[in-house]
Amino acid sequence: MNNQIRNQIKALALYQIIGGILGIALTLWVMFSGEMFIDQTALRIGLFAGGLYIFSILCGRMLFRNHKRGLVLSLINQLLQVVYFSFGAYGFQYVAGLRIGFGVDMVEGWIFKFRLALSSFHFSIGTDLGQKFIGINLVALFLIFWIERLMEKTPR
Repeated sequence: MNNQIRNQIKALALYQIIGGILGIALTLWVMFSGEMFIDQTALRIGLFAGGLYIFSILCGRMLFRNHKRGLVLSLINQLLQVVYFSFGAYGFQYVAGLRIGFGVDMVEGWIFKFRLALSSFHFSIGTDLGQKFIGINLVALFLIFWIERLMEKTPR
């Protein structure tokens, strides 16, 4: 494997590790800043978010140890981040790193929106937030194509 591919894999690894660490830090800050009442549901959602961010960190670490397996796990990690949505009582958004999102807000008609975010998480079931939107994280989509290209170039 040549140095260019090795450097690209290192860059992807660092991106996922930094995104995961930033996500854990932001989750802890939101949960323990004193502005949120921590009940059992909030704790479960926080643990779920933390688990996804830890998964991102592990994907990055695996890229340093086993390129092929790390790329497969990284692909899964990015697939979880491509689509974000909220419809009535159901919503999901997971970003470990950067989100440059393009989506449609359908509350007051079809309004196209462009959104930026750093390591963020939202999950809801059974709580109607009055939101109706769907979006695509263009950064995660780009990384999926990049990972697939790296998978083709790495030896088996």
